[in-house]
Amino acid sequence: MYCYNCQKKIELEERKVGFRSSCPFCDFDLHICKNCRFYSEGKPHDCNVPDIEPVKDKEKYNFCEEFLPNDLPFDKKSSSTDDVSQKLFGEKQKKKKDFGSLFDD
Repeated sequence: MYCYNCQKKIELEERKVGFRSSCPFCDFDLHICKNCRFYSEGKPHDCNVPDIEPVKDKEKYNFCEEFLPNDLPFDKKSSSTDDVSQKLFGEKQKKKKDFGSLFDD
């Protein structure tokens, strides 16, 4: 698995991550939603597991028993609203103009 915070690869024994495990490189929590294979921004509770109990802070350790470590590093750039709208509407959104230029013709 990869640490959400430092993006370094962590070798796991038996693919188990304890509830309060932390990264050996940066000491960031590992048992977090954003390190989970089921994490999916935009889904109910940002999770692919149906009827899951909601977790408020996706970057703090939690006690979810459905947690499975993600094999790919978390792409922090792809979680922006621009990328979500691009996936939904198939085109890049135009850059927002400053307030004063909205009234120029």
